[in-house]
Amino acid sequence: MFNSFIQYLILAPTFINILNVFAFCNLHDVSWGTKGSDSVDVLPSVKSKAALGDEAATVEESTNTQEDVDHFFKETVVRALAKVEVVEVVEKPTIEDDNKTFRTYLVSSWLVSNALLALAIQNIGGWLNINDADISPAKVAAWNKQAGDKRNIYFAFILYATFGLSMIRFLGCLFYWVRLNMFALCRRN
Repeated sequence: MFNSFIQYLILAPTFINILNVFAFCNLHDVSWGTKGSDSVDVLPSVKSKAALGDEAATVEESTNTQEDVDHFFKETVVRALAKVEVVEVVEKPTIEDDNKTFRTYLVSSWLVSNALLALAIQNIGGWLNINDADISPAKVAAWNKQAGDKRNIYFAFILYATFGLSMIRFLGCLFYWVRLNMFALCRRN
């Protein structure tokens, strides 16, 4: 814990941001990590049976007579030439479709809310009235300073809130470690 604590503190914001974005916005993969192989492919199989008194299994190959081959061919030709009647069936969305739709709406709303938050942070000082006839460099500089001060207050709040939550996490971890070792010492005696 103490060997890698500094690295953890430095990299924790990166892990938190990257993993959240990856987990929340992994739009190209809506499966559970199965890469589309949700069903087992049917493989050809060989039937074998052991003859009475034989310990080794023997493989029997079935051969078709010419009449059987002709019959199967005739059935195939009849099916191929039969007129296919297309019946229009209105498909109801499956649970998987509903889940994909919900996830799409959720991610879209999350992206829009983040864009609105970014706009709100950028314009925290208010809008500068472009139509004002008295736009002087001093007025623009004063507006930028005021907006920058308010933005700094917001980012300071975010920084201290993150620090406070990390400190609570650290103190809980330290408490657990001390309690675990104290009971370990008591058990040995």
